[in-house]
Amino acid sequence: MTRRDSSTPDGTAELPELSFAGIQTFLKSETCAVDDLDDSVDVSVLGVPFDGAVSRQPGARFGPAALREASAWYAYLGGYKGGVHNVDTDRTVAYDDVTIRDCGDVPTVPTSIDRTHPRIEAAVERAAYDTFPVLLGGDHYVTYPSFLGYANAVDERVGVVQIDAHTDTVDSSALYGKRFHGSPMARIDESEHGGFERHAMIGIRGYEGPEFPEIEDERGLHVSYAADVRDRGIEACVRDAIEHVTDGVDHVYLTVDVDGVDPAFAPGTGTPEPGGLTSAQLLEAMDLLGAVEEVGMLDLMEVAPKLDPTESTQRLAANAIVRFLEAKFL
Repeated sequence: MTRRDSSTPDGTAELPELSFAGIQTFLKSETCAVDDLDDSVDVSVLGVPFDGAVSRQPGARFGPAALREASAWYAYLGGYKGGVHNVDTDRTVAYDDVTIRDCGDVPTVPTSIDRTHPRIEAAVERAAYDTFPVLLGGDHYVTYPSFLGYANAVDERVGVVQIDAHTDTVDSSALYGKRFHGSPMARIDESEHGGFERHAMIGIRGYEGPEFPEIEDERGLHVSYAADVRDRGIEACVRDAIEHVTDGVDHVYLTVDVDGVDPAFAPGTGTPEPGGLTSAQLLEAMDLLGAVEEVGMLDLMEVAPKLDPTESTQRLAANAIVRFLEAKFL
């Protein structure tokens, strides 16, 4: 994007739009209603500003706006230079080579999972027919209706790769019931297109319910704990996850909870757990997962920017999405 420079004699010289100026869409992309998407668009971005299913600290409703704002830096760099060179991957990228449309935020009802869920499912389903959807959360319950929308669109079995501190496999809570941000993977497992036998988790740590070891042992769930990442490295753990979920499956849903990263690097989240991935490990994982053909959708959840006055969390999360898109499309 450019703007006129009124300091020049004719006021027509063009300048790059600064990252903190203008309308904040993801990567400064053009806007588009979800119903107007077609196959000329590569990537559709949808926000879900909903945290009505959290169990600890709220604030993820502000995640989509923070991620869009943080992403603008990469659009600014790539825009005025005509592309940028990623020294980590030795890849020169120009984001204009990917057709991205920001579809804005899915309408949500802050106090109602019942009224919000079908809106998420319908919006993702529509986006997934023609584009690669990127969903900006929001608390992690949102992944469940989003998964259903994606699965409805592809109408086949769908594998899941989950980067997270927590398994989110609680079947039911005495306090929160069956639908809260600790239960989406249990709900996906019982859905028509889901199943723990084609589900892989990376970065799990801390404390889980006493029933979890049985789920892992008897249901075919693949888990690379945070300790495994420390011992074996992130590359080996990601490749194992990919091998597990792509066995007999043509479509994979990637969900990233930012609390998979250690709070030393990403404190802006509602349920931080010490001992997690480093920022470098997250970015390497996104490079690897972006190169997987079967991955057909990405969500990034649980960024609560007001819990991180340094803004490091949303910056890392936006960078993770950009790195994924680089590997996927450039």
